[in-house]
Amino acid sequence: MNISTTMQAGLYLKDYIDVLRRRRDVVVLFFITVVLVVTIGSFLMRPVYRATAVLLIDEESPNILTTSGSVTLGSQDYYSYREYYQSQIEIITSISIARRVFEELNLGTLPAYRRAKEPIKRFLKAVKVEPIRDTRLLKLHAENKDPALAAKTANRIAEIYVRRNLYYINRNELMSLLKNEYLKLETKLSENSKVFKEKHPEMIRLRQEMAEMAKNIERVKNSSFEYDISGEGGRERAFEGFKANNVSIQDPAEKPAIPIKPKKRLNILLAIIIGAMGGVGLAFLFEYLDDTIKSDTDIESLSDLLLLGNIPKVENANKESWHKMDLLVHLSPRDPVAEAYRAIRTSIIFSATEERPLKCIVITSPGPQDGKTTTLCNLGISMAQLRKKVLLVDGDLRKPRLHDIFGGDNNIGLSSFLCGQADLGKLVQKTDIENLFLVKGGPHPPNPSELIESNKLKEFVKEVKKEFDFVLFDSPPVNVVTDAIILSPITDGVILVAESGKTPKRALLRIMPILKNAKARLIGIILNKASLTAHNYYYYSHYYGKK
Repeated sequence: MNISTTMQAGLYLKDYIDVLRRRRDVVVLFFITVVLVVTIGSFLMRPVYRATAVLLIDEESPNILTTSGSVTLGSQDYYSYREYYQSQIEIITSISIARRVFEELNLGTLPAYRRAKEPIKRFLKAVKVEPIRDTRLLKLHAENKDPALAAKTANRIAEIYVRRNLYYINRNELMSLLKNEYLKLETKLSENSKVFKEKHPEMIRLRQEMAEMAKNIERVKNSSFEYDISGEGGRERAFEGFKANNVSIQDPAEKPAIPIKPKKRLNILLAIIIGAMGGVGLAFLFEYLDDTIKSDTDIESLSDLLLLGNIPKVENANKESWHKMDLLVHLSPRDPVAEAYRAIRTSIIFSATEERPLKCIVITSPGPQDGKTTTLCNLGISMAQLRKKVLLVDGDLRKPRLHDIFGGDNNIGLSSFLCGQADLGKLVQKTDIENLFLVKGGPHPPNPSELIESNKLKEFVKEVKKEFDFVLFDSPPVNVVTDAIILSPITDGVILVAESGKTPKRALLRIMPILKNAKARLIGIILNKASLTAHNYYYYSHYYGKK
């Protein structure tokens, strides 16, 4: 990997970290919410217990007789292994068995099933059958909030399934099977007698089997003991010793002592993982959907816009009130924010040329409360600190604010001059800051736009440019009223103040052609309330004298 690739990867990583830092509130809020909800829910959830019975299932039915002359009732050879066991699982969890257990245990009276639209199907959701790999065993699970009821449910389902699988045979069927087997042995003995002598082992074995089969026939003929095998009070009767079943209960279910739900530790661990990953994902989603200006890169991506500088937003950097923030460069000259204003001042000065000087500048913003007035005041103070004669003009005739910042009434100002009610000499007032002068907005006129378009304003600009080194106009937001657009052609340039995380990119893109059509000169953009890392703020504070 070459150096440029490494630097590019590092830049991307820094961008990702910046996104997480900007959206840390979203990440933290989502993380805490998920973890708290899951934790509280896990502790409030009523425990669920699982009882398990183990069933043994053979593929073939056993012989109905235990003697050497037994008769096989049938074979499951034509079933595939998977199909056969899947069929048994479906039988165990069938509606018919579930309904019978549901009724026998009177589960319909429980609140969980009483409120359900289909209680039998809900009951079956708590019953699961799990094959044990590489064996002929099945695990029958039954879940319930009552451990005793869970065990009773599992055992009762297993019992009914085993009884249903029981093969029974009546006297006539059994006699017919036994006689057929006897005739087969007799035929085989007759055929072997042509080959073997009487004392040959094969002949002896066949005669023994025939004798045993004759005993079984006599046993069935003389037997009178019958029993009910249906378990349901049915009429099916079978002879003792002649029942067959390839299913049996290997281990009955016992009352569980430890619940399987909720798994508190696992739930909390998953909540931590999901909360962290979800919070990060949500942060990047919000970042993707966010169309606002957030950094230098965002401004540079918008065509040929020039960034004059950043005004950092540092949490708890000072405890100044909003009024003192307007005069920060004067009141706290060593604050990193004050140094940022001085850096922007330098950028503005270097943007001027002999052919295109920058003496009269309009400072505006795309929208309200982006910090244009605060920026204007602090830039004016920083220029005055260079022993330059600076004039601040409140050109926002709709909502003038400079008189609140520097004190005094607003009885006379720019509107008074534009209406012909006051001379220029009465407008300009000296502030408490050396080299800094002020023209207030004056009484609110009924037609601000018409006054801004008048020749009186051009006369005002021409006169103040002769007397002052810098004239800074405060103007209403561009996207709200047209005052700044009207004012911009008669001044030397326009500076836009955009707030990080608030001003949309599309707002800046909309302003640029408007200023171009008005033949205004866009000096550049100031990014207000730009986010700084803790390391950067420490650097600013240490380097610029905050010790």
